Amino acid sequence: MTETEQAADWIVGIDVGGTFTDIIGLNQSTGEIRDGKVLSTPEQEVGVLDSIAAIGLGIPEIAEIVHGHTVGINALLSRTGAPTGLISTRGHKDLLDIGRMHREFGDRFYDPTWVRPHQERPIVARESRYGIGERLRHDGSVLLSLDEDEVRAAARELAGRGTESVAVCLLNSYINPEHERRAAEIVAEEMPDAYIQTSALYPVTKEHERTTTVALDAYVGPAVVGYLNRLMNRLAERDYRGTLWIMMMNGGVATFADAGKAPVFQLVSGPVGGVSGSVKLANEGSAPNLLTIDVGGTSTDVAAIRRGKTPLTDTWTLETGLTLTMPLVDVESIGSGAGSLIRPNALGNVAVGPASAGSNPGPVCYRRGGTEPALTDACAALGILQPDLFAGGAISLDVDASLAALARTGAQWNMSAVELASAAYEVACQDIAAKVRTISVYRGLDVREFALQPSGSAGPMLADRVGQILGLDKVIIPTSPGQFSALGLLRSDLMVTRAQSIMTPLEPANADTIEAAFTALQDRIRDELKNQGADVERIRFERAVFAMYRGQTWDNRMPIPAATLTAEAAAALIPAFHEFYRESYGFAATEIPVVVSTVEVTAIIARENRKPQAVPEDGESFLRTAQLTVPGTTEPVEVPIHVRERLGRGEQVHGPALIAEKYATTLVLPGRTASLDDDLNLIIEPQS
Repeated sequence: MTETEQAADWIVGIDVGGTFTDIIGLNQSTGEIRDGKVLSTPEQEVGVLDSIAAIGLGIPEIAEIVHGHTVGINALLSRTGAPTGLISTRGHKDLLDIGRMHREFGDRFYDPTWVRPHQERPIVARESRYGIGERLRHDGSVLLSLDEDEVRAAARELAGRGTESVAVCLLNSYINPEHERRAAEIVAEEMPDAYIQTSALYPVTKEHERTTTVALDAYVGPAVVGYLNRLMNRLAERDYRGTLWIMMMNGGVATFADAGKAPVFQLVSGPVGGVSGSVKLANEGSAPNLLTIDVGGTSTDVAAIRRGKTPLTDTWTLETGLTLTMPLVDVESIGSGAGSLIRPNALGNVAVGPASAGSNPGPVCYRRGGTEPALTDACAALGILQPDLFAGGAISLDVDASLAALARTGAQWNMSAVELASAAYEVACQDIAAKVRTISVYRGLDVREFALQPSGSAGPMLADRVGQILGLDKVIIPTSPGQFSALGLLRSDLMVTRAQSIMTPLEPANADTIEAAFTALQDRIRDELKNQGADVERIRFERAVFAMYRGQTWDNRMPIPAATLTAEAAAALIPAFHEFYRESYGFAATEIPVVVSTVEVTAIIARENRKPQAVPEDGESFLRTAQLTVPGTTEPVEVPIHVRERLGRGEQVHGPALIAEKYATTLVLPGRTASLDDDLNLIIEPQS
């Protein structure tokens, strides 16, 4: 059978990280699993193709690819997005700078020299923002007609400045898009090659957040769309005939066509894939409440999952003042990962990150030209990472090089290599634990009701200590933690979210108006997905309203039943909102009328992929002993190394110990015991 004749039985999940590109494949006919890990590449499509080759698959064998990438977030963090212009209503072009006058909380809260991120590193330079004549009233009626000559003049100036992308966001256009639509047409006439985005992307209230959302999309759009097109072209050149799904920040995947319409909602698609996998894990019986830490090479992503529900926020913020307004998976990041460099901070103390060695040159022990020690070097020096067991043997670590680099860096603190390695390990764990507190303790959650669930290749080697710092007894390490985000991608449902602001009082008399808005969104989504070839007969709709008390300026997202909204159902929503508000803020203003600012619909089509099942290997789990310097100590001790794939159910591994698997190593601390549960998750708990 030739390659082009091979049956397309495989589905693969591919997650591009800052250091590694992870892949996991599942043969839907045989149940066979293949996983791999390759170094990420600057042109991410190259790393994607490398990962497919690494697990021995021919492109025509693949029926579906589910993909999470970092093209957009990389462009945004490094400020290498497209030269972008903004067309706004006159008097509102400085919304990107002014924001809501919030300022960064932390060490610089009282710093008089602090500058807003968008003023310090603008995504749209002020000279590329144009306020044009037009004005809509709050109800969408025209107060001042669009000045088309001003729009055309602005477009010509932008074109002359080399602008490649234009954001069009006008006041109150969420209720009447006509001025934005016409302005976009004029810009397209003058700049036919430009990327153009309007607030039709997500037409909701909150002028600042709507403007930043549109501007961010325009800034990263050319890079993301260009990447997706290059990837699809490279796959097509190799006779790919399957489906390409893209992970979105709402917790579901989108078709290739739909993803290209909303690049900004792919900023952290890889980490969202990890959260999606954790939600599946929480619903499979291990623990309904999870605090997740996805430790990659460049950063650590954290989330709090309660009662098996996807955590959502409608104010996802990358930097102070740069906020997305669409309800997105609530995942936050800290610049502390396995590749994070060990350097002095502003006070001269040992710090890990946020600068990273990345994949090129990588940590010193990779022997790819790195000279500064990273957290990976610290773990190699301590003996946590064994040179011959790292990354499935793909990279052999040079421990001596790590020790030499640590010794050079440690000299400024009069620390030996091992002392600095132990200190860096503790700093990284403390930093991650502090970030976990921001999405748990600081939001009123009792962490004692949660288990810690690490992922990423580096997660298991830090998790037991992070859990200890947080006071958590239970750590759950899923199967294939190094490919967990890729596995989460593989199991994510098709999901499309649309919203429309309507500004309507919540009362029985308005039930038909609110229901009509819901129905229009559902019909729109159904038509879009049908045109993209989706099986619309299997659509399940979920609904939510954004509501607030009359006179408030900030609304709250409240899920509601998906059934038709009758007058009786609308009446029942009023006390439901009071209770929802009471749970959120500790009180309810029952005497004040409730207003629905926005209606939201999410369409879900469950993807019917089989769940990959890990297959235990034959043989004794004990591999050998090794010298390990337990973090917090300076003297090495002899500890056992077990192979996770050979652990038997009921077999217990008492700490201190190492449990190695293909793409991860778990450190079990003294006084702790690790064993497998019925689903082959590795559970670490106190010794009984």
